[in-house]
Parts: sequence; structure tokens; C-alpha cells
Amino acid sequence: MADNFDFLKKIDEELFELIQDAQKLFRDEYFNQCVVQLRIFAEKMSKKILDSNDSNMTFDDTLNCLKDKIKTQREQEFIDDLFFIKQQGNKCAHGEDIAPSVALEAIQRAFEAAINYAYSKKKDEKINKLQFDATLLITGKPQKEVKLVDKYIELANQEKEELLNSKQGEFHSQVEKKDENGFKDESFIQNPKKYKEKKKKELTPTQKKIKEKVKNAKKNLKQNINASQNKKPKKQTKKQLKTAQEKRYKIIKLILFLSFVTISLSFITKMLFFL
Repeated sequence: MADNFDFLKKIDEELFELIQDAQKLFRDEYFNQCVVQLRIFAEKMSKKILDSNDSNMTFDDTLNCLKDKIKTQREQEFIDDLFFIKQQGNKCAHGEDIAPSVALEAIQRAFEAAINYAYSKKKDEKINKLQFDATLLITGKPQKEVKLVDKYIELANQEKEELLNSKQGEFHSQVEKKDENGFKDESFIQNPKKYKEKKKKELTPTQKKIKEKVKNAKKNLKQNINASQNKKPKKQTKKQLKTAQEKRYKIIKLILFLSFVTISLSFITKMLFFL
């Protein structure tokens, strides 16, 4: 994976490994630990510049010694970058939370300090032309490559838009179907088969006969229902009325006769009892 500090690998393997750990901590969002690691990186670098192996010298001692030897503006900027990293690293070491933006600035300053350190070792002007890429730090891909990917995505979106517009043009030219609100049915774009004319299938002779029988059966049923609803009871003739009346008279006479016989028998029975 490409890295902002690749130039440092061939010059100082120890510093390169330290800065690699710091960048990994930043990508994992351990910003305090990242800045503490950057402080170690800066202290190691300052001692390498001073060419001192005195283990009793503190970071402040080293920086003060380098500050006394400043001759150019570039050297002043180098010391300023190291001082900033030391200051922020001390805050983190004492438990003070650091903002992501400050951690990013600390890495950028470490990059500038590493450029000055590498140039002092190799005197290669190509090193001075290197630029820090925040996108490379976060994604592992140079910003120019990311922009190239964005360009391809944009072109793909444009082609998609053009294809959609051409489909809409085809829809408007071939289909004039409108819904109940008067708007054209845009679903033609997704489902053009929906609007193809459907051909009616011809019935077989057997199907025609069945269809005709069903039709006749429905017709007959309807006629029978209407006939039953319209049918009225017939009026009786005079002869039928006279016969019915005579039957009623006979029944009345029979009832009266039976009543008379019953009363008579009851009276006779009482008379015999008293005698």
C-alpha cells in the first residue's frame, strides 16, 4: 500500500516503522495514542539530527541544543514542527483528549520534519517536491487516483442518464397510453411488454358448443324465472262456486242434526232418572 512516508524507508528503517505505527493508530481513530507515538518519532529524529547517543538527554534538551544551532529558515521550521509534536504528545501523555484535526496536523508536521531530515541525509531535490496527501493517509490511495475513480463514476452516471432519456424518448414516440389523471404511464420503460397488443385465441369447435349450451341454459333459466313471476291464480267459474257453497250447507246441516240428537238424548236420560 502506498504511503506518504515511503521515501523515509530507504533512509531510516527505524523512523519509518515508528511513523507507520502512528498512522495506523490514526486510521483506527486512536488519536491520543497516535500523537504519543509521533512524539517518540520526533524525539528519535531530533537525536539522530544532533547525532547524540546520550540516554540522559531529554527531548527538551535535544531540542534546545538544535535550537542553538539554527542558521536557516528551514531549520527553524524543522524545530517548530518538532516542538509542536512534543507539546501535543505531552498533553496526550497526561490524559488530555486530542481532537482528530490536531492529530492530523501533528502527522503533517511529522511529514515536513521527515522531509527535512531525509534531505539533510541525501541532498535529493526530489524529496523537497513531495507533498503530504491526507487522502492517502486515510484510504491508502493517492488523491489523484480517488479523483480518477470519481471521474469514472461520473461518466457512468452520465451514460445511465443518457440511456434513461433515450428510453423515455422511445416511450413518448411509441406509446400514448394515459391513465385516469391524464398522465402517461412511465412504467413502459421498465415493462414494455405490458403494452403489446394481445391477440384473441380462437375457440375450438368443442369449446364453441359448450359456450352455446351455457348461453342457452342461461336464457331458459331467465325465461322460467320470468314466467313464474308473471303467473297469476285463475278465477273460479260459477258452477265451481255453487258446488262449494252446497258443500258448506251440507256440513252446517250435519252439525245442527248432531247437536239436536245430543240434546235430546240428554233430556230423555234425565226424565228416566227421576221416574
